Amino acid sequence: MENTKILLVGSGAREHALADALIAGGAELYAYMQLLNPGIKKIAKKFAVGKADDTVAAVKFAKDNSVEIAMIGPEAPLAAGMADELEKAGIKCVGPAKKLAQLETSKGFTRQLTKKYGIEGCPDFRVFNSSNKGSSTPQFGERPNAQSGTSRFAPLSTLGEIEAYLKKLGEYVVKPDGLTGGKGVKVYGEHIHSVAEALDYCNEILQSHSAAVVEEKLEGEEFSLQTLTDGNGGFLHFPVVQDHKRAFYGDVGSNTGGMGSYSDSNFLLPFLTSEDVDAAKKITEKVAAAIKKELGTAYRGVMYGGFMKTASGIKLLEYNARFGDPEAMNVLPLLKTSFVDVCKATAEGKLSGLKVEFENKATVCKYVVPEGYPDNPKTGKIIVPSVEKDCIKALTYYAAVEEKEGGIYTTKSRAVAFVGVADTIQKAEAIAEEAAAKVQGQVFHRKDIGTHQLVQKRVEHVKQLGKLKPLYSPRNEPMRIAAFMSGTGSIVRKILEFQKRQPSLFKVEMIFTDTADENVCNARKIAEEHKVAYYRSDIKEYYKKRGCSDRKDMKIRQEYDAETAKLLKMHKVDAVALCGYMSIVTSPVIGNWLTVNVHPADLRTKDSRGQRLYAGCMGPECVKKAITNGDKEIRATTHIVNEKVDAGKLLLVSKAVKLDIGRSYSGEELEKIAHEYQQKLKEEGDWKVYPETIRMLAEGRFAADGKGTVYLDGKKIPEGQETT
Repeated sequence: MENTKILLVGSGAREHALADALIAGGAELYAYMQLLNPGIKKIAKKFAVGKADDTVAAVKFAKDNSVEIAMIGPEAPLAAGMADELEKAGIKCVGPAKKLAQLETSKGFTRQLTKKYGIEGCPDFRVFNSSNKGSSTPQFGERPNAQSGTSRFAPLSTLGEIEAYLKKLGEYVVKPDGLTGGKGVKVYGEHIHSVAEALDYCNEILQSHSAAVVEEKLEGEEFSLQTLTDGNGGFLHFPVVQDHKRAFYGDVGSNTGGMGSYSDSNFLLPFLTSEDVDAAKKITEKVAAAIKKELGTAYRGVMYGGFMKTASGIKLLEYNARFGDPEAMNVLPLLKTSFVDVCKATAEGKLSGLKVEFENKATVCKYVVPEGYPDNPKTGKIIVPSVEKDCIKALTYYAAVEEKEGGIYTTKSRAVAFVGVADTIQKAEAIAEEAAAKVQGQVFHRKDIGTHQLVQKRVEHVKQLGKLKPLYSPRNEPMRIAAFMSGTGSIVRKILEFQKRQPSLFKVEMIFTDTADENVCNARKIAEEHKVAYYRSDIKEYYKKRGCSDRKDMKIRQEYDAETAKLLKMHKVDAVALCGYMSIVTSPVIGNWLTVNVHPADLRTKDSRGQRLYAGCMGPECVKKAITNGDKEIRATTHIVNEKVDAGKLLLVSKAVKLDIGRSYSGEELEKIAHEYQQKLKEEGDWKVYPETIRMLAEGRFAADGKGTVYLDGKKIPEGQETT
């Protein structure tokens, strides 16, 4: 019996793994590659090199060699309609038609599909494009119109709607509606730190993509479920895998195409239950049925779902229309059933009649990449270990390398992957690590992937999902506070007085000021009186030395805060209390320390647009504004500090100070009465509510959930808790 002639399209490590699986299953392999892969070249009957999306060349190569089935590896050929052309040429294809590949090529299409058919697991989202002004979304089965190119910027109406939605979500994810090589997703708190940055990115997206997708940020652990479907009700769900996108040890650095991945011998993951995986499988099966109903064509190929386990169940992040890279390398070596038979059954709509088995083994994949990857990769020669010469036990899959005279050379992408297969994740990790560590050249890899420490971190993270996390967890010593001040320091004195009464709860460890003018600022005097460490760094001088007089330059502000952060670390500070501090505080401080403030107004009051009416106002100005607005009372509010002025989550709201206003006032009169009421508010509001807030923080009574909603004693307080 002759071997089945199969065309493999693609040239990465994923395709190398597919090639090995096809050869093991009895295929006669014909490879169409964009880059000549040394591993595929070695085992293919014939190969051709051409552009990944050149459907004409690929189809001609397939017909010239009388192939029977085609397996398409990467996304670019699917987006170009290669499956359509192969089918027209009479070649059955494991890979969806172009319009079905929208499942990957249009994130907006997939979100709308799940919403229309009521499929569970979809987060809150909206799709924005410049032509529809954000008010509607692309029709199913077609891409939204691309921009005409007449303007570099999205219309203001579109950006206005995006801004409103971003503020509604609070925490969000922004994605281009199209292919990005796994690197286009930006997450609030990781890649984006403000609404302004998110708007800039959305505008950038709308210059090169048809739409931008904005969705709520989910908290949980991600995992991949790769499924083959034959479009006829047959599904083959592969073991679940967890990928690692971040470039460096400890999950830090830029996003990549994937630095490695692991799977477990029970076909689950240490943080997943069988019910979790079943939920993901059901979502995939429902999406397959929905896309067939929506487009009138059966989906035949891979549905690779990115899922997340959250406190509220399994959520769908996105779909890819092909096997994952690196996830394919974890699951394909476990197949006991012929992969050729699997491909035939998929292409012929007979998958449900095929019994498929996997080995009960764990796997760990580690990618070796060029130094500087992904931002500034260096290319050069590498020496790859082998079973024969180096006695490695790992499977080896070549990725984006070039085979030249004299050896293997890296390009600017991932180079070679090693997969350990064993009874446990830890044993598989040791096998993969041994091989990866033996690669010689200017390369690196993530040594932590698959280690017990990193896997356990995932497990612990899932255990904490849905649980409230204290803003501060009490210890057997007082909470250490840094007081930042710019003026008279009356509130610092009140906090220090409160500290004397309850010294076991908290301690002002240091006082820091941003001004050298001791006629205005009493920081040194207060520090000396109370024997507290004192530091001064005049921010005006700091800017001046850098040739800048505009204190709105946030880059310099961050440099300034980074210097201040060194002091906080030295004093092992737990929290920062702003006490009349006149400088904006940026990420080096607020990103690493709980930072709180007291504001001389009721921040719960909103304007017609839903914005905090008194945000950004100072002292008497708040009172004058309240009088002008006809308010009957004023209050002070404590809140967490974030990157926007007076925009953080509210903590406590003071008792009301009644405004006994019976008439209009002239300018001088208004100024005088505003100062009188401000002093009264200090006494009845600021000086009482701020020390009380710090006391409650030190007692561990404030907590937050995964979305940042604040709780006091386990009860939600989204708009602050009034003191009694």
